[in-house]
Amino acid sequence: MVETSRVLAFDVGLHFIRYSLFEDGKQGLPGTIPTPVDSTESFYRALADVVKSQDGPIDGVAVSFPGFVDTARQRAVTAGPLPLLYRHAIGDELNNYLDEPLPVWLENDANCAAIAEKRSGNAKKLQDFVLIAIDTGIGGAMFVDGRIHRGRDWRAGEFGMMMINYDTGGFSNLHDYASMSKLKQMYADEFDVPEESVVPSSLFRRLDEPDVRAVVERWADYLAVGIFNIVAATDPECVLLGGAISREVTLLPLVREALGRIPNWKDFRTPVKRCRHSGNAGLIGAYHAFMDEVTNANEA
Repeated sequence: MVETSRVLAFDVGLHFIRYSLFEDGKQGLPGTIPTPVDSTESFYRALADVVKSQDGPIDGVAVSFPGFVDTARQRAVTAGPLPLLYRHAIGDELNNYLDEPLPVWLENDANCAAIAEKRSGNAKKLQDFVLIAIDTGIGGAMFVDGRIHRGRDWRAGEFGMMMINYDTGGFSNLHDYASMSKLKQMYADEFDVPEESVVPSSLFRRLDEPDVRAVVERWADYLAVGIFNIVAATDPECVLLGGAISREVTLLPLVREALGRIPNWKDFRTPVKRCRHSGNAGLIGAYHAFMDEVTNANEA
């Protein structure tokens, strides 16, 4: 593969936008700016300022983005927690704020994480796998026959929308039961503390406390039900768990124990692993998506 010389990648989140310059395929040091949420103009100007601050010319911009992304039209159908960017052509509009137009590739953030794992992570040798991103919500992505599977309406992998507890939860979905937001709420309710004071990652280091472990195990049971349903529907070679919480070494044992409590899990026994990339997954995946969809397509 011929590498383009300089691609600037962005990973857009609710509170922060991370960015990093890839030169000849090698990632530079990441930087971070706050995510502007007051107007689209502020958002584009913030990205454009980062582009203009780079030493030397840029050959393209890659963007890992929340929500449903129509990659054919390079348009944000939705934008996750950033409603001001719904239905915007991010690349075209960004170019209005640059001194010279640049090729831009926009891709869903969970898809970027899966692309990163396929190219240089724990899915390099896999053709069919799913990635479950555990954060304030539950995201997901799928590789089928060695290619990212986006779905007819760019919604494939929306595992967080699965309803898993209808009898008692009605139309509540996996977001409402297995996200980090839910774990915070469960702990706050159990111990009668303010929800904003709870740091979910810290709970995984307190599992020797029986009351804390009971809360985390109850949360893990819901996540395991979601994993089981995904595996039953897609029969992947592997399930990868991503998101910042995947860095906690106690997560996998908890999830595997929870899966073991599901009687029919023995019929699948699909490997469940952590992602290799976590904080940089969006940046790495966005870069490779740009290379595959823009640079290599142009060369072809």
